[in-house]
Amino acid sequence: MPIPEVDPIVTVPMITPFDDRDQVDHAAIARNVERWLKTPLSGFIVGTQSGEEWFLSENEKLEIARTVSQSIDECRFLIGGIDCPSVTETLRRADAFAAVGAEMVRVRLPRNEAVVESYFEQVLPRCPVPVLLMHQCDPERFGAAADPGASPEVIGRVCQMDGIFGYVTDHDIRFEAQVRHFVPRRCRFWICNGSIVLPGTLIGCNGTTTAFSNVWPEALLEVLQLGMAGRYDEAQELQDKVRRIDAVMLPYRATGIKAALNLLGFDGTHPRSPTPRMPDAEVIRLEAVMRETGLLGS
Repeated sequence: MPIPEVDPIVTVPMITPFDDRDQVDHAAIARNVERWLKTPLSGFIVGTQSGEEWFLSENEKLEIARTVSQSIDECRFLIGGIDCPSVTETLRRADAFAAVGAEMVRVRLPRNEAVVESYFEQVLPRCPVPVLLMHQCDPERFGAAADPGASPEVIGRVCQMDGIFGYVTDHDIRFEAQVRHFVPRRCRFWICNGSIVLPGTLIGCNGTTTAFSNVWPEALLEVLQLGMAGRYDEAQELQDKVRRIDAVMLPYRATGIKAALNLLGFDGTHPRSPTPRMPDAEVIRLEAVMRETGLLGS
């Protein structure tokens, strides 16, 4: 399962299906992956906020990763999500993800800028797979930028280290435009949110991993392709459709993503206890905008 060499790349921080006993539903994961394989998604990320990462044990994340690895085809790759300030524990988790088939790990910046460079100087030489560096230091905000986890210069120095495959922005386009100046061109530069993919191409993004990838990856790929080609006027209408769906879905975080997927016929689309489902009135509003934008048939 090779890591793609051609941009743009769209990856999915995939939802986690649960059964009626609130257990991870591996059969539903396999069925969902089978549907996603019919889309232009290149990679699958396990252990994310879209996947309700704080509601999963480490063993559950590894077993989900194993199921995904066994379900994807030879053209897709698997990424394991890690958010840990400990060098030793990060490496242990990276080894565990690699053992179940992950070709890459996504690592969030530590929350202490003073140790960011030291952390990666110790992690990267010993990590068994390439690292996707993620800047979202407050992932539960879903669509809103947190305070930066490090300066653009520090992020740029980390991105120049061997072993870094790419960088995922936070939501502050102004800040990330400064970061782009320091990130080497060999390093992928991915935008983090479906609603800002087109603006992201204006600052040099060449891929995305975003909650919206679960729902309409074809639209994200097309917006990226048009934006990267400088065809901004052609991309604007589709970007607006993505934004309209995202505006209803994303305030409900993983629950909203699952509500959209439920409308599309995916499996295991209720959140893990005690998180409530998306309110019925909001689901109706979400369905309406999905129909108006053409994602759902009339």
